[in-house]
Amino acid sequence: MKTEDFPISGNVLEKWINHNKTTIIRSDGDKTKRYIYINLSMVRLQTAWIMPKILFALGMAEQSGAKVIAVTWHPNADLKRLFDSYGIALISLEETCRKDVKSFLFAGLKTMGIMFHGGSGEKLKKLKLDNIPVGCAIYEDILRTSDLSTIYNVFNFTCVKKIFHLLWMHYSLNRYLTNHPPVFCVSDDLAYHEGMQLALFHSHGAGIRNVSGSGMGKVEFDEHLRTVRWHYMDYQYCHEHIHEVDDNGVMATEKYLEERFQGKNGRNIDKGAFAGKKVWSREDGIRELSLDPAKKNIVIMAHTFTDAVFNYGDIYFRDYYDWTEQTLRIAGSINDVNWILKPHPTRRAYHESKDSIENMYEKYKKDNIFILSDEVSAESIKNIADAIITIGGNAGAEFACFGIPAVIVGTPYYKGFGYTLEPKSFDQYESCLKKMCKIKPLNDEQVIKAKKVFYLQNIRKKEGPYDDFNDEFANILGGGYTKMLDEMAIDYFEKNDGTMKYNDEITIAACKYLLENDYRKTAFYQAGKLAEDF
Repeated sequence: MKTEDFPISGNVLEKWINHNKTTIIRSDGDKTKRYIYINLSMVRLQTAWIMPKILFALGMAEQSGAKVIAVTWHPNADLKRLFDSYGIALISLEETCRKDVKSFLFAGLKTMGIMFHGGSGEKLKKLKLDNIPVGCAIYEDILRTSDLSTIYNVFNFTCVKKIFHLLWMHYSLNRYLTNHPPVFCVSDDLAYHEGMQLALFHSHGAGIRNVSGSGMGKVEFDEHLRTVRWHYMDYQYCHEHIHEVDDNGVMATEKYLEERFQGKNGRNIDKGAFAGKKVWSREDGIRELSLDPAKKNIVIMAHTFTDAVFNYGDIYFRDYYDWTEQTLRIAGSINDVNWILKPHPTRRAYHESKDSIENMYEKYKKDNIFILSDEVSAESIKNIADAIITIGGNAGAEFACFGIPAVIVGTPYYKGFGYTLEPKSFDQYESCLKKMCKIKPLNDEQVIKAKKVFYLQNIRKKEGPYDDFNDEFANILGGGYTKMLDEMAIDYFEKNDGTMKYNDEITIAACKYLLENDYRKTAFYQAGKLAEDF
């Protein structure tokens, strides 16, 4: 059986465990058999990710008296010893499943039923178990953990194996929760298989918070029992607070974007879209790409094909890959504009290799369809584009601040403010693209509103639904995590190789702080104590 990957030096782990034995106040837990779960099934086991969740859960345990259980996919003896030192039980989903023959049979029958009834990607997305929408979560998980960029149908080994495995997990976890009732779940993500797990915890009556090193947010569910993703929460926030932004917010946006295009803010992996790259003028673009200067330039902003493809809510495309392919197919029939495909700058961080955007371009390119090289700064788009096309990427908000309208099909934070085109069906989308030759720049009022919305999302510190952790200890973890993310860049997203160095550094710094300060005074612990979801 595979073991959980926990990249930390043995001597550092021993110091961490011994530190806990002398500082952590252990509890026997709730005599009424209520449980607080820390869901680590999607979390890379890195100190900066798991320590906030542990302390948050311990704070909740003190307040409620409930026992804490951590959940991982695979067993790991060292990890178990670590959690034991906190007084936290550890269960492996893999081990739990293997003990549950009944769930194995249920999962096998359900998987065969999916195959028997056609097994298309669209049908998989609609799959429910006991009214819990598991299909989209399984779909996202397959794309994120395989070489697939889309799912036409599930008649392949990769899909069948993943569907069976996740259904087995669902049935088995459901039985476990029935016997160990959850009052709360500390989570990490809202997408992928964690989305279906959280719906299951929710169906058992548990309160749920997403907790990271930088902040926490209450996890909500829509009428279909799907997790409400952060993009929609941000959409609500911006609409509620747009009236509060003044001229200072507008100027802050202008300065932020100026620095962004110079590669001076954001993650290192995002800065790579701008820093050190050539910025084209419109004339440069016309010359370098051989554009027709008499035509409008419409830039198709591709998304990463495998990264949480349902983050922007219900759309009338199967996934990001399908949207890109359909958009290029439509563009190929519209000759009165120049279509410029812009690959996503971080796509290689999400293993986009097979079925790559470059392969798709080669399939659909025509005399008026072009591709913008990664060697060119994304800032060039504000000089070249007359409009952009996106599902809901941040580019639609960024370039609106320069008067460039966007066609969107999802629900990003900047939807519904009057400066985007929002076709509500595939037919309307196709019709909209056919009218791009007549697109006009945004007016001054629309540009000001775009800058205010951008300010709310990217610059202003939000108050709920996501609350920040800003104490000294959170900053120690956050600083170490940022360093790891920046220095490892693309490698960070795909593997744990090389993270031992940073895990060691962060763990040593964290334990040093906690030797001199009471862990119960940290923001993470206090937030757990103050949670009101019991």
